[in-house]
Amino acid sequence: MSEFFKRFNKKDILYYTILVIIFLLGIVLRTNLYLLNNVFEDDECRLAIALLAAKNSLALFLPLDAGQSAPPIFMLVSKFLANISGYSKKALTLIPFLAGIASILLFYKICTNYFSKKLSILISLFLFAINRQFITYAIIFKQYSTDVFIGLLCLYLFPKINIAKLDIRKIILLSIMLIALPLISLPSVFFIGAFIIVNIINNLKDKNFYKKLTAIFIPFAATMLLYYIFTLLPSKANMDSVFPNYWNDGFWEFSFVDFIRIIGFNMRFDFIPNKTTIFPLILFLWGIIDCGFDRGKNRNTSLLILLIFLGVITASLIHIYPFAGRVSIFFAPIFIITIIRPFDTSVFPKPTCWITLLFIILSFYKYSPHYIYTYKDTSELVRYSPKNLMAELKKQFNPKEDIILINSASSASYLFYSSKQQLYTDNVYIMEIKHAAKKEAFDYLNNLNKNQKYWLYLIKDYKLDPIFPFINEWLKNKKILYKKQERDSYLIYVQN
Repeated sequence: MSEFFKRFNKKDILYYTILVIIFLLGIVLRTNLYLLNNVFEDDECRLAIALLAAKNSLALFLPLDAGQSAPPIFMLVSKFLANISGYSKKALTLIPFLAGIASILLFYKICTNYFSKKLSILISLFLFAINRQFITYAIIFKQYSTDVFIGLLCLYLFPKINIAKLDIRKIILLSIMLIALPLISLPSVFFIGAFIIVNIINNLKDKNFYKKLTAIFIPFAATMLLYYIFTLLPSKANMDSVFPNYWNDGFWEFSFVDFIRIIGFNMRFDFIPNKTTIFPLILFLWGIIDCGFDRGKNRNTSLLILLIFLGVITASLIHIYPFAGRVSIFFAPIFIITIIRPFDTSVFPKPTCWITLLFIILSFYKYSPHYIYTYKDTSELVRYSPKNLMAELKKQFNPKEDIILINSASSASYLFYSSKQQLYTDNVYIMEIKHAAKKEAFDYLNNLNKNQKYWLYLIKDYKLDPIFPFINEWLKNKKILYKKQERDSYLIYVQN
């Protein structure tokens, strides 16, 4: 054992000790919340309903119901797990959870290949391990944690692959992988496109390369065309009808000011609670431009990163894929890498080294011990209580006398949890309040039947069109027989 430790100096021991602590921190935070969280929120309920509605596996390759969109292979595996373990929170979040854990290791491997400074690796891994969005989506039944994992897998593998040097067997395997990736994670298309361009740049004069590229590209392009026509295009139309203009903030309007806005918008989302964008923005622009001048051993990775960014921002410009929030969370690891790059390429003890390190500290200073401590339970992540309030409603609801009213934003939660609790009734109605206007809300509520008892199942309110304040104001003059608030959700029994 002593001989083993003699191989390492004190700095190495310190480095690997910190590395292990960061790994354990990232794994413990995700595992603890995975075990504690047993509530499906609105968006998860919608996706679970879409999964339940799929009569067979083929249906998961077609547009989903409930205004949802998710990659078919992700849904197929989720369906398989649900059929084994039931539609429980643990079963349906197993894939995101495992993807979240695996992503920590994969990100570490990328950083060790890409960065020259050990401090760069430690800082990057720490930022990744405690990132709120990576933690959150590792315990949510959505595809975004998988998007991060697949993006990292591409970033790890693609720089090492030269299509010109592949034999027939490897060309077939690569072709199958490229076809499968977008069916697991749609944003992988950005990585695949960048990968193909990098290979073209590296093999411009190799005629044999173009034959191999054609053999790989044609099956991929044909599959994507069919996927776009039969799944993506109808899904977009469906989502636009349910959530019109929802992702407008993610589209770039081709101006420098709007470019800064959209980068800042994503940084604030990706690195919450850090709200300062000036320092990470400077580091990111510095890092992404520097990627274009990389002629060293990491040239392929740097070029891949630069091309992915250009693909993402171009897709945002032409309104085919928004660069916004959770649908672009796959880009957050690239943010981290490019933000740390200026520090990693600077030479100690030159001023740029200290300046970039100071900028990194100022960018992420809110990642404090108190921030990490907030993840001891789910209170910071879970805002609604559809499960507990549905159990209470089931216990007290009188189907012969009572009527249930739900607001539009709570409809998915009601559908899913009423089915789970086996609460079946025809006396349930969605409130016909379409806009956050007091007059419209009061007109509807005042026209409810007199002397009728109503259960109000109010789980979630829309941020842009909130109606809870109007309902609460209307209730002030009513006889409330029962009221329970849990988190930001309400169950109210009122006699009109």
